[in-house]
Amino acid sequence: MPFQAFLTGGGEMGDRIRAHDWTATPLGPPQGWPASLRVALALCLQSSFPTAIYWGPELILLYNDAWSTIPGPRHPGALGRPAREVWADIWDVVEPQLAAVRATRTGFSTIDEFLPMQRHGRPEETYWDYSFTPIIDEQGGVCGVFNQGREVTARVLQSRRDRFLSELDDALRGGADGGRVLDQGLALIGRTIGVDRAGFAEIDAEANEIAVLRCWTNGLADISGRYPLDMFGTGVTERLSAGGIVRLNDLEDPLLGSADARAAHRAIGIEAGLAAPLVRAGQFEAALFVHAARPREWTDHEAELLLLAVRRMWRDFARARAEAALRDSEERHRLIFEQANDIMFTADLDQVITAANPAAGAALGVRPAELVGRRIADFLSPGEFERTSAMLRRKLSDGGTTRYDVGLAGPGGRAMRWQITSTLTLGTDGQPLGLHAIARDVTEERAFEERQKLLINELNHRVKNTLALVQALALQSFKAHRDPAVASADFQSRLAALAAAHDLLTRDQWEGATLAELVDGATRPLARGAGRIDAAGPPIEVTPKAAVSIVMALHELATNATKYGALSVPGGRVEIRWTCADGRLNLVWRERNGPPVTRPVTRGFGIRMIERALASDLAGAVEICFDAAGLVCRIDAPAEANLRKDPL
Repeated sequence: MPFQAFLTGGGEMGDRIRAHDWTATPLGPPQGWPASLRVALALCLQSSFPTAIYWGPELILLYNDAWSTIPGPRHPGALGRPAREVWADIWDVVEPQLAAVRATRTGFSTIDEFLPMQRHGRPEETYWDYSFTPIIDEQGGVCGVFNQGREVTARVLQSRRDRFLSELDDALRGGADGGRVLDQGLALIGRTIGVDRAGFAEIDAEANEIAVLRCWTNGLADISGRYPLDMFGTGVTERLSAGGIVRLNDLEDPLLGSADARAAHRAIGIEAGLAAPLVRAGQFEAALFVHAARPREWTDHEAELLLLAVRRMWRDFARARAEAALRDSEERHRLIFEQANDIMFTADLDQVITAANPAAGAALGVRPAELVGRRIADFLSPGEFERTSAMLRRKLSDGGTTRYDVGLAGPGGRAMRWQITSTLTLGTDGQPLGLHAIARDVTEERAFEERQKLLINELNHRVKNTLALVQALALQSFKAHRDPAVASADFQSRLAALAAAHDLLTRDQWEGATLAELVDGATRPLARGAGRIDAAGPPIEVTPKAAVSIVMALHELATNATKYGALSVPGGRVEIRWTCADGRLNLVWRERNGPPVTRPVTRGFGIRMIERALASDLAGAVEICFDAAGLVCRIDAPAEANLRKDPL
């Protein structure tokens, strides 16, 4: 079979593979490649998901456009090279995985896998979701490995940031005064980032000074005290004042500007530093900094942690300091309560609301005064009151603070999820009087997490089904008695139809596709002239499974019409109509003005696929009539099983 017959399309990588000198590799000239490699490569290049093939004992690498960004600057040089050379930096991680797949003939998949890559000449902290699937050759042996995956570094680091911020919130919230808040926050930051010193400073603009209020140290001296604002470099002060993060990987950084600034840094025992400012209403008010005794390259993740932490530390430090100063003032305490951006409320031990701040009223669509006197249960989703009651019993029994999610009914009945942190309110005798709570609306966050889980599960399911379908198409297309060129053309055409269906579905994240889009995508490439296919029906969406089955069936009908039916002659036409009524989905394909039709002696693969596979996939009935006036195909299936349901 000629090279061009099985390797077509594929975008940039298709061009590169066709142009590559394969005679210099263990794969040899493409004309001699086995059918298993050709089928796998055709599937790889047609896929819109990052996909690669590791072939043969040397695991020679071939890949598609979507995968080409993964190796970074190693692309395009990675093409045709052994995996050991391409992935030398992570070979100790992936080699055992690949070896196990080849030895056991069993696929491997992993989520959030840490791979210490060096794609750009420096170590990177990267994380990946990927899978390895064995490719079985004609003799039943493993001839290669199919690889699909994507980088999830941003997601993993975001998860770490979320976990860090949750721990930081817990640590800060436990502080009874401002100093305690800073001590707990700085200790967590210092240990998390792994530094030699962490500190928090306030800016005294009138005195042109910086006051380091608290330090956490790991071998370095505590530098709490007051310093001239520009002592550590005018450039440093200007950047922080403008809201920018300062990263000093070493003291040769030109931002320091002067020898005096470098000397000031060395005088406090450091060679590298990272600082994040708090700027409010254009005023530089505070800074959070970490120091290292040796030069160090700070990462974006560390800088982001510091920037997020400084805001929270300031918030809780200000809260704790204000509460300590205003502990005996009910009026000033009320002002703090009302001006907080967080949702806050108090309740008695019967869970009747005794006070609520404006943020709580706004979240529930009522005035705060209207919340007072109402039971917490009035706003909870069914069954959630028992959860809040269980948390109250736990606090009464064990003390401390509880954090949990609850479902609520918001304005207009909108379902919400709140994360509530609740603590008992104690009287002067130490006995519980009620509780006070701080809540955060996590509705969108929880919905996103659930959506991600569903998409991953759906992806796994679809990949398995697609591979099974491609295998069936290959087996039927490349039967021994068929002309290789014809078989290859049929197989490529069917793959293209399958890829077109998947393009529609992946565009909408596998939620379904409209029947009109499916009909157009399956028939337009074969219509050979505008207006020869007349398709009409109501605007309905079908499920992903039904979409793939219908596209493949329409493709076979259109191919048959192009070769033998109405589309094989100039005046021939095809009419496609679909309806949805009385719980049934009906679709009719009718050919007109074509050559006379006679019933075939035997049914080919396309007809069998339409009659059997389509009927099975749709749980319906398929009838093909070889009328003399033109072939007619009628599909009747239950709407409930095949139409996409409205997610709302």
